[in-house]
Amino acid sequence: MKHRLIYFLLFVFLVSCQSKEEKASIAKGKEVYIANCITCHQPDGMGVEAMYPSLVKPETIIWAQTERAINLIKNGSGFEAGMKPVALTDQEIMDVINFIQNSWGNEASFLTLSQIKEMKRNN
Repeated sequence: MKHRLIYFLLFVFLVSCQSKEEKASIAKGKEVYIANCITCHQPDGMGVEAMYPSLVKPETIIWAQTERAINLIKNGSGFEAGMKPVALTDQEIMDVINFIQNSWGNEASFLTLSQIKEMKRNN
């Protein structure tokens, strides 16, 4: 019980530390997720086993996976039954990745538009 209280207080503290821009990015990213991702990756980000990967895991927040996510959004997976390209602006890409990387227990630094543009150039 004591641990749950500590985790809850830590969560409240972290949420209250987010800037207005970060909160806005998460809110916009949630809208993008609902419009484009929720069918396959589900409302809780858990995906569908053996079909669509979970977005709830530490690997989703490392830079290599962030660059891979941008590539998947831009180009799709290349597999017949896989992810298709999604036409999103750089802002929408940033927002949806910020949402995914800071939801369902995932925690990551917030991305900026300049970081998204740099990663897109590298792909």
